[in-house]
This record gives sequence, C-alpha cells and structure tokens, in this order.
Amino acid sequence: MAHRTKDLKADFTPARWWQAVDFIRLHFEMVRGRDPWADRVLAQPWALSSLFEYVCMVDNFFRFSNFFILVSGEQAGVISVASRPEFIYIYGLGLLPKYQRGGIGGQAAEFLEGYRARKRVRWGVTAMVIGNKPVHMLVGACGGRLLGLSTATLAITAACPAPPFTELVVVSLNKTEANSAWKRWRLYEVEQVAGNDAVELAALLLGRLPRGKYLGLYQNGQEIGFALAHGQTGELGLDLFPVKAFWSSAPTADLVAALARHLGANIRRLTLTQTHATALAASESFGFEWNREQERHLVFFQRPG
Repeated sequence: MAHRTKDLKADFTPARWWQAVDFIRLHFEMVRGRDPWADRVLAQPWALSSLFEYVCMVDNFFRFSNFFILVSGEQAGVISVASRPEFIYIYGLGLLPKYQRGGIGGQAAEFLEGYRARKRVRWGVTAMVIGNKPVHMLVGACGGRLLGLSTATLAITAACPAPPFTELVVVSLNKTEANSAWKRWRLYEVEQVAGNDAVELAALLLGRLPRGKYLGLYQNGQEIGFALAHGQTGELGLDLFPVKAFWSSAPTADLVAALARHLGANIRRLTLTQTHATALAASESFGFEWNREQERHLVFFQRPG
C-alpha cells in the first residue's frame, strides 16, 4: 500500500558536480507552468537566449550549495543556497507537485533553519515568482515575510491630467545627495512593510543607485519622496518612491502628472515598490498595465530570538 505524503521522511543529499544536468532538469520540471522565465526557456530550448540561461544555471550550480530532496529514494525537489556573511540566499527551493502537500515542505523548512544555524547568520532571503503558490506556501512554512524591497514596473497607457499641484517643489540632486535620498526612501518602504528589524538586511541587498536624473520631492517644506527619471527625452521612465500618503490612486496620479509637467515629457513607464503598485491595482485615476506574472517577491525569514 502506498505511503501517504505526510508519513514520508525527506532526506537532503548534496548534489555532486556530475549531477548538475539532472539537478537543472529537475528544477525546470518543478517550475514548469509557474515561472514565466522557465516557460520561455522551455518553449525555445535551442534559442541563443535559452542557451545563455543554461550556461548561467551551470555556473550558478558550481557557485552555490545544492541539495536534492529525496523521498523514499526518489528525487522530490531541490534546494540551492548561497552563503553571505550576514545571511543565506535561497536561489532555488521547490518540490514536485505530488510532494507539495503534507509534511515534506515542513521538513525542508527545518533543513533550511538548521543550515542557517550552522552558518551562524541572522537572516535567510529568497525571491519568488508571484504566481508560484507552492513555493509561497513552502517559504511560509519557514516563517517567510515580504521584505518590501521589490519593485513593479507599470506601462502607462493614458496620460494623467496635469493637476494644480502648486505645492510641489522639485529639486535636482547631485549623485551624492541622490544616493542618500534613494537609500532613505527605499528603506522607508521596507520599514512600512516589514518593520525596523528588516531595514538592516534591506540595506545589504539594496545595490547601487541607478543612472538617471535625480529629483528630490518637497511639499510645504517637507520632503515627501524621491524620483529618478531615465530614458529618451520625449518619453521617460520614472522611478517614484514617495511617502505613504501618496500610495493611493489619486495622489499618485497627481504626482506623476506634476512630474511629467516639470520634466516636459511624457512618462510611459512607472516603477514603484510592489506595495505601492498593489495599492493602485484597482485605480481608475490613470490607465496602466502591470504584468504581475513577471514580478518577483523578495522574502526574508529571521532567526528566532
């Protein structure tokens, strides 16, 4: 008689170098139909772009610590982890569909908790495709929470009417000023979503200030956000990180229109934090398209105590 999934015990076996191809094959099998990136590669396996992705995956295999999840001797899933001085980064985590219910996910969570403890680090981090619900459930079993550092890019399909936004003051910033403001407003979002405990981790993950035209935003003498304009002169992309009061639809539309007027150009792409973008999802203040399936959530879990 077949064992029920919840009765099975998972083993976590290091993947050896000669198992790289098998490991990558299993990874694709797990995310097929759930990850748009993987589906594009599988749809055109011999395309130049797909071959490049294979090379990157092989390179990653040799740079990470990789494990097969075995159940009754069968390959049930994979884990790929990179160690950093302050955290572990989970690059790959998943189970085949028949093992996604029951106790295997919980055992994977316990394995990752033990791995983090052995490395003596405070945090674990991973990025997940929004539509991959099984991985969200698995990371949730690890105590994973949204970090608030991920962004979403909206394609604006209808220009916002220019408001009488006379209180807005836009100040051009040099690179040093911009770097400080950009970090401050990106970490402001993290604090709103994940709390003070996550700010230190987010600062480690933030990366470099992108290139563009840097703008400080002020209203009634108070700093209300940071914007970065980039692209061609006629039609710009805008990265916008304002105070929480501007996350709802109408204030965002007014702010975008005012910045378009200030810059003298149409804004066609708007990059926001995912929390801000979600607040606009039901908006009719201006037209936009958001391909959510292409976005990824950045999630963290923290050592207890």
